[in-house]
Formats: sequence, C-alpha cells, structure tokens
Amino acid sequence: MAIYKKITITLLILVIALISITKVAPYTTKEELYGHTIEQIDTEIESVLKLAAGATGASAGISLLPDDQCTPIAQEFAELAKYFLVVLSALYLEKYLVSMMGFASFAVIFPLACALLWGGIMFGREKVRSLSYKLFITALALFLVIPVSVRTSETIYNKYESTIEQTIEEADEISIVNEDATGVEKFIAWVENAAGTIVDYVTGLLSRFIEAVAVMLVTSCVIPILVIVFFMWLIKVFFKVDFTMTDAEKLLKKEKT
Repeated sequence: MAIYKKITITLLILVIALISITKVAPYTTKEELYGHTIEQIDTEIESVLKLAAGATGASAGISLLPDDQCTPIAQEFAELAKYFLVVLSALYLEKYLVSMMGFASFAVIFPLACALLWGGIMFGREKVRSLSYKLFITALALFLVIPVSVRTSETIYNKYESTIEQTIEEADEISIVNEDATGVEKFIAWVENAAGTIVDYVTGLLSRFIEAVAVMLVTSCVIPILVIVFFMWLIKVFFKVDFTMTDAEKLLKKEKT
C-alpha cells in the first residue's frame, strides 16, 4: 500500500475517532436527545409513586375498619410496597443508563473499533478488521437498547394507563383522613352505598392494584430484559459472521494486481 494512501486512511480514521470522542459522546449525554424516552420513564415513575402512596393509604384505612375482617387484605396492600420498590429501582436505572450507554458506546467502543480497523488495514489483518466491524455494530446496539426497550414498554403501558389512573383514584377514596369513629362510619356507609359489602370492595381494589403491579413489572422490568437479551443475541450473531474477504474476492484481487 502506497505511503500517501496509508497516511490518508490513518488521518481519516483518526478524525472519525476524535469526532466520536469529543463531539458524539458528549452529545449522547444530553437529555434533549432522549426527550421522549425520559418523559415516558418519568411518567411511569410518577405512576409508581402514586400507586405506592395509594397502597399505603389503603392499607392504613382498611386497618381502621372494625371487626378486623379486612386486616389480611390490609397486610396484602402493605406487601405491595416491595414490588413498587423493584419497579421504581428499574425505572431509575433505565433513566440513568439511557445516556451512559450512549457515552460508553461512542467514547470507548467506537474509538476502539476505529483503532482495530486501522490496524487491520495497515497490517493486512482481515480478522482484526472483521472484529472492528463487529465492534461498530456493538456500539450502535448499546446506544439503541434502552430507547428501544422504553418504546416497546410504552406500547403496553398506554393500554393500561387509564386503568392504573382509576386504581389510584379509588385508593385515594379509601383513605380515611380523620381516624375517629365518625370518619370510619362515614367511610363504611359510603362503601355500602356505592359497592355493597366492604370485603368485596377492598378485595376488588386489591385485585386492581395487583394488576397494576403486574403491568408495571412487565413494562419496567420484563420487557427491558427481553430487549437486552435480544440485542445480546443479535450481537452474538454478528460476532459469528465472517466479515473477512471470501476466497473468490481474494483471487479476484490477485488477478487485478
């Protein structure tokens, strides 16, 4: 390879790597790039916090009812707190990773791929050049994994959003502000007039809370994991693909020279 061609390739790859590190990587940390993604995560976080507060208020309100007939249900409401904590942790993790993954992709992996590409071209190492292509694909996959998972989760969340909001509203209604006998009696009278027996009402509310928890677990935990597994499988497939020249291409190249 002619010296001027080597210099041109070296400068071109160096410029691409520097742009990735100094321009693209810092830009991937800006929130406006992931505006819709972060907005959707914040919406789900707000719903989880409301559900957690509603479950706590419902548990406290039910525990004040006479005859202890609903005490086991109040305990079930209290148990939901640990599931809300899991969902909340997953959502905050997604929110922080959404920019970190992009930075890692273009500040570390992409420049490394550029270095391998340069080495593969300069020293005629087809395997090294093939590895650089695979690292380029890996960097792009890591950059896209969180936004894709959030978009996928949003589709399911939007279908159940109205149900979740209704559950939160009903939980607010069950809360007893005044813990005196008058407040409890008024609450019991309201339930009996609106929904029949107290046990049926709080049991139905618990079922809707469990459904809401299931939806949040699926959208916030299960789907992101499935999307990550899919991207890992995709990367694994690309790493098995041989990007080096085939024997026919090598023979054609020799004939031309």
